[in-house]
Amino acid sequence: MSSPPSAPVGQTQPDRLEQPDRLEQPDRLEQPGRLEQPGRPAGIAASVPGRGGVGALPGWPVRRWSRRARLAGYLGVAALAVAGSTMIYSVDPAEPGHYPTCPFRLVTGLDCPGCGSMRGLHQLLHGHLGHAANYNLLLIVAAPYLVIGWTVAMARLLGLRVPLPRMPAALYRAIPVLVIAFWIVRNTPGPIGHWLHS
Repeated sequence: MSSPPSAPVGQTQPDRLEQPDRLEQPDRLEQPGRLEQPGRPAGIAASVPGRGGVGALPGWPVRRWSRRARLAGYLGVAALAVAGSTMIYSVDPAEPGHYPTCPFRLVTGLDCPGCGSMRGLHQLLHGHLGHAANYNLLLIVAAPYLVIGWTVAMARLLGLRVPLPRMPAALYRAIPVLVIAFWIVRNTPGPIGHWLHS
């Protein structure tokens, strides 16, 4: 076997060690969301404009919607809500054959947290608050907050300053617990479960 040709005298062969960053530390090239900052331990993601940083997934883009896009989204939600409410107002969900059955109730025979919402909304749109609460009490509790939240968000997008008290973080963590508790209690025997049943 012949040996590889040697370089002419006075010239040096390219050395693989001339690129130590590429060979010794490939992580810096493969992780664009991770930058080294003075005083920050190695391996901790730094905040990068437009990318995830501390508290986010490194390297994942952070999408920031424009004001026009957010306004279009809120208006789209409002249009869907008005169209759905018009349909539910006109066609009573309590009459069978007009709307699909809840899959959870179809399989288990039990109520999910949302069972009775359309029947309750039909009664609420006709001004019958008590009948609406009999179908789904959670709907009656949540509906005002949904309407107020949408209204405040739209007002702020339009440039109006609407003061709103900051909700404690513990309340947001309690919402799933309350929904699950409502789900369980409305399926238990007894007067309370019977009243919460749809």
